Amino acid sequence: MSSLSDTASKIEPPSPPTPVSPSKDKTPQDYSPPSTPLRTQEPRPEIPKRVEDYIQKLKSHLKDTYSVMEGGKKMDSHYIDTRLVQRKLVIQTGKNANKCLEKELVVLSDSERRKAMVDRSHVFQNCGPKPKPLITVLGKTGLGKSTLIQRLALDWSTGGLAQFQFVFLLNCKVLDVTKSNYDLKTLLFGLSSAPDCKDSEAAFKYVLANPNKVLIIFDSFDDIGELEGLLQSSATSVTDNSYTVRQLFSGLFQKKILSGCTLLVATRPKDALNHLLRKVDSILEICCFSPKDIQFYVSKCFVEASKQESALRKIQNQQYIFNLCSNPLLCRFTCFLLEQDNPEDDDTLPSTLTDLCQRVLDHHLELRDKVQGSKQDISQLCNMAWDSFKTCSSLLNQDQTEISKQLMDCGLNCEILASHKAQVTYFSSLFMQNFLAAMFLVQSKDINERTLVAQTILNHRKKKVCGEWQDILQRFILGLLYQKATPHYCGALQSFNDAQAKRKTLETQLENLKPGELTPGRLLELFHCVYETSKVRLAKHLVKKLPENLSFCGAQLTPVDVYVVRHLLQHAKGLKRTFSIDLRDTCVPLSGLKELVALSCITSFRAPTLDTIDLWEDLHHNSDEVSLKNALDKFTMDPFKASQLSHLDNLAYLSKSTGRRSCQCVNQN
Repeated sequence: MSSLSDTASKIEPPSPPTPVSPSKDKTPQDYSPPSTPLRTQEPRPEIPKRVEDYIQKLKSHLKDTYSVMEGGKKMDSHYIDTRLVQRKLVIQTGKNANKCLEKELVVLSDSERRKAMVDRSHVFQNCGPKPKPLITVLGKTGLGKSTLIQRLALDWSTGGLAQFQFVFLLNCKVLDVTKSNYDLKTLLFGLSSAPDCKDSEAAFKYVLANPNKVLIIFDSFDDIGELEGLLQSSATSVTDNSYTVRQLFSGLFQKKILSGCTLLVATRPKDALNHLLRKVDSILEICCFSPKDIQFYVSKCFVEASKQESALRKIQNQQYIFNLCSNPLLCRFTCFLLEQDNPEDDDTLPSTLTDLCQRVLDHHLELRDKVQGSKQDISQLCNMAWDSFKTCSSLLNQDQTEISKQLMDCGLNCEILASHKAQVTYFSSLFMQNFLAAMFLVQSKDINERTLVAQTILNHRKKKVCGEWQDILQRFILGLLYQKATPHYCGALQSFNDAQAKRKTLETQLENLKPGELTPGRLLELFHCVYETSKVRLAKHLVKKLPENLSFCGAQLTPVDVYVVRHLLQHAKGLKRTFSIDLRDTCVPLSGLKELVALSCITSFRAPTLDTIDLWEDLHHNSDEVSLKNALDKFTMDPFKASQLSHLDNLAYLSKSTGRRSCQCVNQN
């Protein structure tokens, strides 16, 4: 057993929150906003009548705007109060500690994540002596960051979050980050979701005098663009009107302007804010839907009991879709499909992400065509999606002014596009934007094989600068290239004669790829790309070339990730392959750990100590002694390496648990 290295880390956690009952004891509909302020209430300064009137107008506007979620569902009835995980930062104290103090996110095990879960009432709660004015919410695309923010805005508009008198919500998807003619007042009262203010000078003056009563939210922060040098260049004046949006954010972030306000930033974990996390006071990660959340959401989408039962049965029968529904946006996509189907039909649900998005797009366009009486050519939208992708932006390319009103209305009605104050148009979701971009790449005769390969995992030396943008696009490219059925609206796109050549080029790249040379994160993406093709031959080829020591260490595994990995590894039996799998630092849920360990091709596994103990306890509780003995035999921790002091404590606990469980298995036999 190796000792603690001199680079061992010292944990600097945010003060622990007040314990919250586990989500299993609390259904989503039981939650209500706290009726009392979350902070100790301070005496309110006297508010001028015109400012008070605007605050009420702002509340009324936010209530009207966010009472309805995307897709037309009511917030009060359809919102799922998904849990949040309080994340911690680790301070590196190795050789270069004096040179540069660095902080990184601590990877929590599934057991630790469950203990660190809080609900939305804790987002702004100060659990320690110091206030936490800089808060970030992390979450992959589609997990509901924007919906959570809208729910918080709605809470404030209906009397909650009483510590704030002003809430400004900025959607970074619609901000023009190239212009340099903004000041702080324009940012808050002109670019945010706030309504027009007749006396903005008075309201702004009050905001400047009471910054501790102000909440500013930057949603979809990933779209704000490149942030190199953000901490070196910032706005310092509240009246200067020559700043960019980035500079104004920097000034707020570094407390150079409006010091004392609360700043909430929502972003994807792979993307823009990563190198700024060391400055953040509180880091929260939004969780995916639990099986109970999925069941509750589906039940709310269908009023009739028979339709509810039919929808749930179809989802549960298609395990890939069931796991995919742990993503709230994809769960909404699935329910939309089921709403269009006859409940008596036994049509199977899609088996890939590509097929799901294709069917959703087809249904939207078919519904639109029935109303309009004619088909709409969407090739231009596909081209524009690709143009926006190249700059990692959700905004439509505003240079393409030739886009017709008919096409714009089609995009808005089909929920491909969304608009902000009827002035700015953007792609409503990363999934649909990247699907359209992939359709353009695959189907356009102007895109050659080299350009196509450059956008996939096969070009593994390429630096990934767009995080999830690249991950999702490459899955769609592989899925569309091997799609069995021709999409209903392919005819609207440019025809091409080289589809076979593109497919053959990618197959050659796949065959020459060495999975053992990929990082765990890229290896996981390769699994997804191969899965999207639905080709058994490619799946077997991948499994055949996998290294014996299969490591996903450091790549977070969601329920759908576990399904894809397990699905492909099932081909190992016929190939007589066996693997040792490393699941440390993956946050793999207990159900996923159980499924992977149970595979016959897995001869040994490594996982977080507490998660392994939870697995043994769960198998024993369910009287599954055969699986328990199997899990005990397969577990290994050689070589052992501790990077945190808690690892040594867990080791002692593990030793006791191993002995106890081994004795039980012997007695059982």
